[in-house]
Amino acid sequence: MPRLTFDLELDQVRAIVRELDGALDPVRFARLSGGTSDVYRIDLARGKNPLVLKIYADEQPWVVAKEALVAGWIGERADLPIPRWLCIDERRRLIPFRFALTTWLPGMTVRRLIGTDGIDAAYRQMGELLRRLHSIPMTAYGYIKDAGIQRPVPSNDDYMRAAFEQAFRQFREQGADEILTRRLQEQAQARFPLLQSSAGSVFCHDDLQQGNVLAERDGSGGLKLTGLIDFGNARAGDALFDLAKALFCCGHEDPGSRTPLLAGYGEIDHPDAEGAIWLYTLFHSVSMWCWLTRHGLASDGGAGLLRDLDAMSR
Repeated sequence: MPRLTFDLELDQVRAIVRELDGALDPVRFARLSGGTSDVYRIDLARGKNPLVLKIYADEQPWVVAKEALVAGWIGERADLPIPRWLCIDERRRLIPFRFALTTWLPGMTVRRLIGTDGIDAAYRQMGELLRRLHSIPMTAYGYIKDAGIQRPVPSNDDYMRAAFEQAFRQFREQGADEILTRRLQEQAQARFPLLQSSAGSVFCHDDLQQGNVLAERDGSGGLKLTGLIDFGNARAGDALFDLAKALFCCGHEDPGSRTPLLAGYGEIDHPDAEGAIWLYTLFHSVSMWCWLTRHGLASDGGAGLLRDLDAMSR
């Protein structure tokens, strides 16, 4: 993932933390895994609980406030710890970027546990978590920014048709083969009637994958989820849109994740759940290829996505 070209110093960390609470004394910090943000664990003196510092790039200036907003919406409804936003700072006075301080959650990312004993149990819990998130109703369909749903749309059909149109336009603009694009559009359009079967708009994390869920071993050695992080992608949408994204992302890293994820998610009330998930997976594949290409990361998976898309087009 892209990284900020910025070297953080302990004195800067101390200034940031002491502005929050002058009694806190940072003694060290270390980079954690993160997406497009730089994320650090800050250890404090006298056994105080660690903090997390998230430093945000300028590409999406609204995402700092968005994450705090979304975390507030979720609250305790995830039935799993999520970070609490302690402050957001967009002044660029202490460091030359926007940042946020949050509480720290124990555990390691599920990504680091792939291939270990009990990983299927972690995936099942992730499916259960996703089902709980989808119990949070939203008032419309649309992408979420710092002030809420951006340009809310009343129906999933209208929202997703426009989203597909934009995705295919970007696909073309970023150099995708025209014949492949037309074939994919035809496949999508043939399934567009499925978009009308949405049960209503719900909260969608839109990035529930191994890098954004934390887990640790319990007393018997089994894996137990300990936290959910990173709300920068969140949107209001169809539950199957979000389920398809989780299956797509988790399956890319571990093909064995699909069955336990679906088992944890439970029964799906939809006239053609498999067809809807296929359609949404097509959208996610096109969008991911565009994202990788836009960030110069096509070599990290773009070719594989094109192979998958070619197969989906036939």
